Amino acid sequence: MILSTIDKTSRTRERGEEIHWRCLARRGMLHSECEALDYVRLAPGTEFALRGREGTESAWFVIAGAGRLLAPDSEPAERPIGAGDLVLLPAGADARITSGSAGLELLWLAVMPHAITQSLPMRRPVA
Repeated sequence: MILSTIDKTSRTRERGEEIHWRCLARRGMLHSECEALDYVRLAPGTEFALRGREGTESAWFVIAGAGRLLAPDSEPAERPIGAGDLVLLPAGADARITSGSAGLELLWLAVMPHAITQSLPMRRPVA
């Protein structure tokens, strides 16, 4: 895996809102079911699509802040989220987060779906 820190985040803009992000770890080749682990920081009132990477499943962990999750394929379709909450999304799921007045800090774990990982060759640790 390739590792980094959040010392220097990248900044992007979505709908005029600034989003800070940093890939903390990503896999090299097909040696891990984990695609990447990212840090995402949203300014207050930012709406952010939780699309994920193409062909991956996602786990979004709220580190700090509060907001609302809109996931039309879930029940309930809209609900509050806050520090300590975990949002699990299958590949292709459509969901959005809107950060609250203090913004949101998230960790995003992207993993390959089971259909892919079950076909990978068995890996043996080497010491």
